[in-house]
Amino acid sequence: MADNLARKVEFNPSEQKVLQQRQRQVLNHHNVAWTGFEKFLLAVGVMITIGLMTMLVSSSISATSAQHELTNVQRSVAKSQSQVGDLHQELGELTSSSRMNKIARSKGLALNEKNIRTLR
Repeated sequence: MADNLARKVEFNPSEQKVLQQRQRQVLNHHNVAWTGFEKFLLAVGVMITIGLMTMLVSSSISATSAQHELTNVQRSVAKSQSQVGDLHQELGELTSSSRMNKIARSKGLALNEKNIRTLR
């Protein structure tokens, strides 16, 4: 019975050489050639990246300059508002009735309240 099993196994030495050759074939990823399409895609990708970087830097610079301009405008508005407030206060002080009475007394005049009309 052992003889029968040994005869059924067929050994083909040429198949073993093909398997060894397949096992020895190793791809070197460092020496794979680039296709024209891959080079084109890489070039387009680099150009798009550089364009987007330029746009980002220019928009950042313009945003910063606009922010500085806004700050300067806000300062001038605040300064103008404080000047207007100061002028309103000075107007109120100059037109107060107590000041007018004081000036009239210093000039030797008397103020008669009946003769005053208030216009608005």
